Formats: sequence, C-alpha cells, structure tokens
Amino acid sequence: MKNVFAALAMGLLAAPAMAEEVTLNDQEIKDLLTGATIKGIHYGVETRQYFADSGLTLWIKEGDAKPAEARYKVEDGKYCSSWTGLWNEEDYGCFSIAHDKEQNIYYFLQDNFRAPFVMNSGFDLNFN
Repeated sequence: MKNVFAALAMGLLAAPAMAEEVTLNDQEIKDLLTGATIKGIHYGVETRQYFADSGLTLWIKEGDAKPAEARYKVEDGKYCSSWTGLWNEEDYGCFSIAHDKEQNIYYFLQDNFRAPFVMNSGFDLNFN
C-alpha cells in the first residue's frame, strides 16, 4: 500500500510539469513560423533561422559568412525541412514542435533530438 501512495504522489507531482509543454498542430506551427525568425542553440552554437511565406528557409550559425537555403513545409503536425539544395530532389526531415508555456521556449523534437528556440520578430539573421 505504501508503494501505491508513493506512485500516486509522484504522478501528481509530475503532472503539472508535463502539462506546461504543449505540442503544436499544423496551423499553430504555420502561425508561429511563417514570416518569423527564431533564435536557437544547435549543438552548442547560437543559430538563427528565418521562414519565408514562400516555403524558403534561411539558417545561419554564429560565425558563418552567409546563411544556408532550404525548403520547409508543415504537415501532419510537424515542421519539415529539406536541406538538399533548392534545385535537387526534396528529402525532408520532420520535427514536432512543443511549447513550454511557463518559460516561453519552443523545442524541435525528433526521437532523441531536442533543440530549443525562442521567437524573434520578422527577418533578422544578426547575432548582435
């Protein structure tokens, strides 16, 4: 019986923490990303990524001379991007996006990959 109470207590304590993170749907992802720049950390390096209305995305990490160009789309509750080059056959990798409302931080999620980002306004690939 003692184990049952311990398990119940742990479940109640964990529930509020998990409730703060919400996975976004297609429309929420589109509304969040389209026309916006995000600031993030990718493998320990500061990054910026812009999402144009056309489906073009630009990604740059601190120290790069120019951004990389790719395509993106939103489908099945995921953000998908293809970095194979704009003129090559598309090969998309897809990520769920979760929002930690308490901290106002977003995460790209895929299997064991979790990359945090925050929103920035409009087109801004600067690191100043």
